[in-house]
Amino acid sequence: MKEANSVVIVKGISVSPGLVTGSVKIVKNSTDINKIKSGDIMVVRNSSPAFAVGVMNSSGLICEGGGMLTHVCIVSMEMGIPCIADAERATKLLEENMIITLDATKGIIYGSGDRKKGD
Repeated sequence: MKEANSVVIVKGISVSPGLVTGSVKIVKNSTDINKIKSGDIMVVRNSSPAFAVGVMNSSGLICEGGGMLTHVCIVSMEMGIPCIADAERATKLLEENMIITLDATKGIIYGSGDRKKGD
């Protein structure tokens, strides 16, 4: 499903299927986990076991590197949270608070460049 006025931003490998629209939160370290709220889509460059709490609080996960068997990807599968892995350059192409649609069934991220209001 592609939303109106949106373009493909990033593609990756489907890890845990599902479709979700939300605000991008880029997590670079364990202190960034606190900014993840329900409805947010967590974006990580590499996996860390410390990021698992953020995955459980998010509505979706995009993992730039590490493959589908990384810790955070496995947590997303177990929790039924939509997730894609190997989303090359995701942390560069996606911006904090950008509204995106994660089609984790197809491994595609759509966006229009809009940002969450108030951010």
